[in-house]
Amino acid sequence: MKKCLIIIVLILLCGSLLADEADTLVVFQGKMKSPVLAVGLSTIFPGGGQLYNGKYLKSSIFMGAELALGGYAVYHYLDYYNDIDAGITSTEALSTAKQFTWFFAAVYVYSLMDAYVDAHLSAFPNERLILEPDPKINGIQLSYEF
Repeated sequence: MKKCLIIIVLILLCGSLLADEADTLVVFQGKMKSPVLAVGLSTIFPGGGQLYNGKYLKSSIFMGAELALGGYAVYHYLDYYNDIDAGITSTEALSTAKQFTWFFAAVYVYSLMDAYVDAHLSAFPNERLILEPDPKINGIQLSYEF
């Protein structure tokens, strides 16, 4: 039993030696964009990292989402504090403001992560995954175009 276990472990460890060809990854020879700069721009300016990476539609979506959520949160916080000054003790505005603040924080963090990942992937070529009908096999073909 022990001898069989050792043989199985050796086969698993030597599997890469038995392979026909090593896995290769083709990298575009262009210059990779700086992930630190992308995150820095996205930290200061909503959607700035996406603009730096050349993702203009994504940048406008992040910019709009962050500005709208932040604006709604500020509006409801001001509404809550104006009610306190007027002597009204309703916590509905505060609850709404906290919800918008959490949504804003989630979108903000996602924007930072997206800018970082897009900058890292900027050195890779644009590859496309295509799903199309194939009349030869009377079905659907999934192909990856390089």
